Amino acid sequence: ELYGLFEARVSIRERGYALVVEGYMDVVALAQSGFGNAVATLGTACTPDHVHKLLRFTDHVVFSFDGDAAGRRAAGRALEASLPHVNDLRSFRFLFLPPEHDPDSFVREHGAQAFENAVAQARPLSRQLLEMAAEGTDNSTPEGRARFLAQARPLWSALPACALKGQILNEMAEAARSSPEEIARLWGMER
Repeated sequence: ELYGLFEARVSIRERGYALVVEGYMDVVALAQSGFGNAVATLGTACTPDHVHKLLRFTDHVVFSFDGDAAGRRAAGRALEASLPHVNDLRSFRFLFLPPEHDPDSFVREHGAQAFENAVAQARPLSRQLLEMAAEGTDNSTPEGRARFLAQARPLWSALPACALKGQILNEMAEAARSSPEEIARLWGMER
């Protein structure tokens, strides 16, 4: 289940996006600050079922996680849960707060407008995918670029056929100093 989804339905439609956070106190604090579109996964990993439920109300989802290592892991799981639901009309974005903050403390310390500004700067799914694939790699070496492609392949393969999938392949090729055709050949697929 998603905590607060029933209460957030109208606000999700009005604001045009769902805001997914990790805990119910984040939902409460954000609602008090005017973000009635917030829901929480309540300490469990975001699943494809969570994403599917949200997509009944909106095509735009923003995941907001703590800036610490646990928040990064949660974002990775949210990315993986979102990939099968991607199409060219949907938007999934990722907001990382400073390590010392969660959404509750951030909005209390900096205010609603600062949080709204942070949401506007949230990282798109394409960039999050590329950064996740690049974790632990050194792009200055052939080995590092090969590792990047190996880590990127399962993420990219989880995307359904759409224009965004082709755009991400082009970005991956650029990051790997390769061509989309070369990657397609390496991965045994036709372009």
